[in-house]
Amino acid sequence: MTSVLRNALIGLLLTTAPQAVLARTEFLPAGTRVNVRTTHPVAAASAFRGMRVDGFVYRPVIGAGGRVVVPRGSPATLQVVGVRRASGRDRVSLSLDSVRVGGRRYRLATSDVEFRGPSGTRGTAGRTVGGAAIGGVTGGLIGGGTGAAVGAATGGTVGAVTGSSRNRHVTVPSNTRIEFRLHSPARIRT
Repeated sequence: MTSVLRNALIGLLLTTAPQAVLARTEFLPAGTRVNVRTTHPVAAASAFRGMRVDGFVYRPVIGAGGRVVVPRGSPATLQVVGVRRASGRDRVSLSLDSVRVGGRRYRLATSDVEFRGPSGTRGTAGRTVGGAAIGGVTGGLIGGGTGAAVGAATGGTVGAVTGSSRNRHVTVPSNTRIEFRLHSPARIRT
């Protein structure tokens, strides 16, 4: 029985030893882009300074040596750094607080990204026409003439729903893609 345990322990050490040797510290310089996608919405009506928001890295972050330092899909934590609720224009500012790589959390100092709400100067008609134009262009690119007609109808409907809503508070939707830039270098063990 002890020989079985000893062989299992030796096998375990042999399989983990190469990984320990390959692990090394990578440096990401200031200015490095970190692309994150939110997993939950952030509404100005309920957000508060210091609130944490989950997300994940949707593009791998490559180090100076060409190695992937932060893999795609790595969990990320965003933080609400500012909220302004105003009748004319709400604002929500987010920064990237940290990422998880290899089971470890790494705090980051990044740029803030601000989202602004509707100003209230544009009416429903403008939103409907704008939505129809965007839908038509997208549909045309995907499905030709028929796709343009379907896209315009869909875009117009979305524009009308947005325009008729009385909720003027900004909401950062789930799955929003946000690009942050590092303010200072980061050291991450890979």
